[in-house]
Amino acid sequence: MLAAVGLSAGYGDEPVIRELSLTVRPGEVLALLGPNGSGKSTLLSALCGVVKTAGGEVLLDGRPLLRMNRRSVSRKIAYVPQQSVFTQGFRVEEIVLMGRSCWLGPFERPKEDDLRRVERALEAMELQQVRGKPVTELSGGESQRACLARALAQDTPICLFDEPTASLDPRHALLVMEQLARLAREGKGVVVALHDVNLAFRYSARMAFLRGGRLLGEFLPEEVDGRILESVFDVRWTFAEGLAKGRRAFPA
Repeated sequence: MLAAVGLSAGYGDEPVIRELSLTVRPGEVLALLGPNGSGKSTLLSALCGVVKTAGGEVLLDGRPLLRMNRRSVSRKIAYVPQQSVFTQGFRVEEIVLMGRSCWLGPFERPKEDDLRRVERALEAMELQQVRGKPVTELSGGESQRACLARALAQDTPICLFDEPTASLDPRHALLVMEQLARLAREGKGVVVALHDVNLAFRYSARMAFLRGGRLLGEFLPEEVDGRILESVFDVRWTFAEGLAKGRRAFPA
């Protein structure tokens, strides 16, 4: 289990997130929502140890994350940032195979199980046709899916995704969210930062709202109403009728 306890973190002297407590639970998708600059990306970075804390702590299975070595953390947490820029022309399948590096010793060659996981990840992200293509020649959406496939191949109990659908067309956005839901059904803890409220309604078990670096609250999808959304995004919302997972919200 992964937990932020009174966490403050940022990149300079002034913390971006402040005194924030949040728990990532196995077997569910937790959606992080909030306006630009609310701290979603910083929180995800802090949860995997990329950003150091200015106060509080992150606990991984009850142990302070910052006291663990990076190899151990990489075997527990996969993290896909909002944007990944490739500067070297590795092939797509090589990038995905890099997700297995934390499970291999120095100079150890990938085993059959590693290669099977890579194949499954390529298939899950529909990358078979570009598997031999240099990542520097991919479209933005293909590049994003290559990063996601690398995280799938890493096969960790906790997965953190920052705006994974931002560069994707509608079909691939749904494909990605279906894969995240599958990870949760397999017992993994999944955290995903989203701007699309309706994707959160459809796929998350909990919705956590951030604003100004603070956690405003956590809710079940069926508990979220127009008042909550307006307090977060400063715009009125209307809802289509239906069950919680079938609800759709629209800025009024």
